[in-house]
Amino acid sequence: MKTFAAALAGLSLVILAGSAAAQTQPARQFEATYSVFARGVQAGDFTYRFSQSGGSYQVSATRRLTGLARSLMGDRQDYTYSARGAVAANGALQPSAYTHRGGRRNRVVNATFSADDVVTTAEPAMGMGNPPATVAQRRNTVDQITAIASMITASADPCARTIRVYMDGRSRFDFVLTPNGRVNVSTQAYRGEALRCRVEFRPIAGFSDPQETEQLTFLFAPTSSGMYAPVRIEMPTDDAGVARLEARRLVVNGQALR
Repeated sequence: MKTFAAALAGLSLVILAGSAAAQTQPARQFEATYSVFARGVQAGDFTYRFSQSGGSYQVSATRRLTGLARSLMGDRQDYTYSARGAVAANGALQPSAYTHRGGRRNRVVNATFSADDVVTTAEPAMGMGNPPATVAQRRNTVDQITAIASMITASADPCARTIRVYMDGRSRFDFVLTPNGRVNVSTQAYRGEALRCRVEFRPIAGFSDPQETEQLTFLFAPTSSGMYAPVRIEMPTDDAGVARLEARRLVVNGQALR
């Protein structure tokens, strides 16, 4: 049987090892502004901010209707999002908490992530889709804004992965990304070569309306920091089909790409 002193020494080594792992993680920042296109019409703005310090990260985003869409719908589709969590030794992002506020009822949704499950609370209360995601389906998932961050901070090809997403604390789907070559792009935010990903959106559970598998495309700009800046992202929504985000400004570690 271990003595108390030996156990204490072992605990100290574990703490020191964890601290060393956190210190080896780089400090990183990413900011972006996107135009949102829904059903082929420019309908809003999406802003996104990610920061990592040591072994933790924070991410926030806003979605706001603009132009004719705002004239017709007001602020009923405006949302704010935030998430935080830990950065594993291999660089993987592990969310611990997610929140969003907005929509027609100004609903506040909180999701708490653990190793075993994701627990969601909402005020006012909301349905959990048909069928709702099971515990097994919720396990080992990330929220949708952490999903974007996981691609930005990928240590290998961001186009070679499957991301298990639990969107808005309710809707469960997979993004299955495969490489689809490189393309030259010239946009307001970035000019140069971009990685193109073929993305299969696989709905699993928790949607209010029937969903079908979609084929999407993501474009990423490789940067000297090692991060990948999303130039174009396509994301499912509960109310407007697939929304396309086109970058207007991309800033990596304080430096604008263009």
